[in-house]
Amino acid sequence: MLMHMVSTEQLKVVQKYLQVLGIEPEATLAYLELTKLGPSSALQLAKATNISRTQVYRHLEELQAKGLVSAEQLSYGTLFRTLSLENLEALIANREAETAAVKRNLGSMTELMQQLAGASGPKATTQHYYGLAGLKQVNWNLTKADKEFRVFEVAHLSQHLDKAFARRCRERCMEQELISYDLTNATSVTAEELEPFEPKRAFLRHIDPEVLRINFETYIYNDVVTLVDYSKEQQLALEIHHPGLKAMMQQLFDAMWATATPLEIQR
Repeated sequence: MLMHMVSTEQLKVVQKYLQVLGIEPEATLAYLELTKLGPSSALQLAKATNISRTQVYRHLEELQAKGLVSAEQLSYGTLFRTLSLENLEALIANREAETAAVKRNLGSMTELMQQLAGASGPKATTQHYYGLAGLKQVNWNLTKADKEFRVFEVAHLSQHLDKAFARRCRERCMEQELISYDLTNATSVTAEELEPFEPKRAFLRHIDPEVLRINFETYIYNDVVTLVDYSKEQQLALEIHHPGLKAMMQQLFDAMWATATPLEIQR
């Protein structure tokens, strides 16, 4: 069986990678087993994987569509063989093109929705976000800040969300040349926790928890105040679009900032 060649953890890694490209975990199992067996019929593959013959055919069709399996018609039946994972380059290139097209049209779609809502729509609105996807969305929204943003910080983003996403957010902030001001109860910070970052645009200060205990993450930027609960029990965020509230919260932040102690980023 396949497990003699590939550990359970290795299998999960491959399945997770291919699942991003729309390939089901069971189809990945079939692909790896077919790689081990060599040219085989659907029946042979079904016996080797304990996947029903009907499902094996469906997975093989999926893999053929992705360019990972070829089919050879013989007088006694059809033999399937695996093709190199490098064939995924074409699929990835197509995904990149589709993503670029969606990104290009985002502005016009947003404008259209605003028109549908009415030009005189409300100036003050609230948006609710739930779950891991919602938490990621409010953090991505933060990268759309105009020049700068302020954070009452409970913990660094990489401690709240996966490191890959946290890194992409920081990269985006660097691309946008954003200046960040983080107010925290932490007494020290390392470069590893923040990378990548631009030292001239990333400022952190420590405030004594007896003066202000920061136990609720808060973002302040543009005309937005975002309240974020990262606890596993809740995982929700409230994004408030209100110029007056934002102005007051920024004034409060700046007053606290003036009394706080600058933190040197340790390398």
